[in-house]
Amino acid sequence: MYGAKNTLAEFMEGAKTLIENAAADPAVAATLAGFGYDAARLAEGHRLWEEAEAYSRKMTSDRAEMRGAAKDFEVAWAAANAAYIKTLKVARVAFGDDVRAITALKLYGPRKQSTAGWLEQAHGFYAGLSSDRRFAQALAHFGYDDAKLAAETALIAEVRNRSQVQVQSNGASQSATAARDAKFRELDVWVSDFRTICRVAFYENPQELEKLGVMVLN
Repeated sequence: MYGAKNTLAEFMEGAKTLIENAAADPAVAATLAGFGYDAARLAEGHRLWEEAEAYSRKMTSDRAEMRGAAKDFEVAWAAANAAYIKTLKVARVAFGDDVRAITALKLYGPRKQSTAGWLEQAHGFYAGLSSDRRFAQALAHFGYDDAKLAAETALIAEVRNRSQVQVQSNGASQSATAARDAKFRELDVWVSDFRTICRVAFYENPQELEKLGVMVLN
């Protein structure tokens, strides 16, 4: 079995040695067949090992994609937020005490920290600017023409896209981890049972256990 003292890699290496060496040695295989572990049953163990290895690779790949998605989101958010905060500050100057603009664009108050909250505020701000031509014209006096506002709106959209990708990659990684863990538990049970049978089968021949990588118990 694997645990705190045995890494998954060590467990997999030991399981592979056990199964393959048992099948490769005719004398060992013949003895084990007498205990129900014939070629077909050993092949079952090898199949479980291969499936566990495949699930492990899938999990590693999905975790790498998850980290990449998180990094892409951080980069997109940093760029969009920098632009948004600058434009927000300019808008506060441009509209002064214009109550209508202040209310429509929600120029004051704390900025939300959650991704969903931030997206709601940022999207609402740029949508508000584009919905009233007077707002856009006011900002144009400070160098914010339609092209600049459109570019910043695109930055907000990119954050939304990256957020969705990140959520999807997180879900995929969690599913891959759960699938790998389930398959490892299945293999662990098979290997644990097989090791016990090996110790019984070769009780009088501990050197055979050494070939299989099975610890000899006193």
